[in-house]
Amino acid sequence: MIATEGPKTLIVPTHPGVQYHFCRVGLPTYFLGHWDQFQYWRPRLDNVHDLFPVYEESQLDYGPEDFARMLDAGKPFHGGLRFPEDFDLAWLMFNWQFTLFRERRNILKLYRVAKVRELTHDEWAELLSRDDFTVVSFYPNTVAWVKDTFGVELPYIPLGLDPDAYGPYTGEDATVLSVIHSWRDRGWHYSTYVNAMQGLPTTHVDHLDVGPDKPLFRYEDIQRAMRRSRVYLHDGEQEYTITLIEAMMTGMPIVAFRIPGIERYVEHGTNGFVVDDAKGLRDACRLLLDDADLAAKMGTRSRATAVRDFAEERWRREWIAAIDRFVRPRRG
Repeated sequence: MIATEGPKTLIVPTHPGVQYHFCRVGLPTYFLGHWDQFQYWRPRLDNVHDLFPVYEESQLDYGPEDFARMLDAGKPFHGGLRFPEDFDLAWLMFNWQFTLFRERRNILKLYRVAKVRELTHDEWAELLSRDDFTVVSFYPNTVAWVKDTFGVELPYIPLGLDPDAYGPYTGEDATVLSVIHSWRDRGWHYSTYVNAMQGLPTTHVDHLDVGPDKPLFRYEDIQRAMRRSRVYLHDGEQEYTITLIEAMMTGMPIVAFRIPGIERYVEHGTNGFVVDDAKGLRDACRLLLDDADLAAKMGTRSRATAVRDFAEERWRREWIAAIDRFVRPRRG
């Protein structure tokens, strides 16, 4: 059951997956847009209220200047709410959102930071010194860097998922699944993946790469693919992504490139394999594709790790506590 009490929280469109799971904390949340723009990424929750009456495709092109005009117009949004007086808190994630709200000191702001380089050193210093901002991270590496650099202990709140919403894993489709948007453009280990997986069965999902010959994956399609696919392949810049934890919660064995912090989530030889090159990637994937029993055993360990470390109830409690500590004394 998701509660709908607490500070009225404004969200400017951001990363759909992170945004969705934050909304599952249960606060009354007001979306500066219309949730249908993310209809294929994650479903809309009952505690989320649209500030636009309808979705139009042109809204996908809105940038910081457009949102600034909306915030400064002084006109009521859909539903009658006005900025800033009808909101208690703005939840931010991207660096352009920090810039957007930097001079809007008439509302409290929570900045959920991921990567260190999202802000300059001076921006970090300002952010950490401001009374109208609070900062939370779900990356241990970022928390450690802030402490070493500024002597500030950020709250660390790891991602939380509902265990009942994922699985059961069957692994009946002997394919290697990856869910990474814009992977080709972002680089990382994409070329290694292409070279290593030649001749092996793969399923790659990219929400931003759609067309007549490419199926559109909805959220339920991704969940189905995770249940049925034999192996999940993870790549990224650091540590974990939401889909990695979703794959683990489903009960999938993981093959991951060696990226900073990955050993916290993938224990080599226990719930999957951590690889360094194309040969290691191909060998690990072939082993799991050929041995369904081994894949199932490793997947069981993935699920146990995810349930232990990423259960949604703890995530919800910790977010509510962090927000209450920040908002309550400042609301008088």
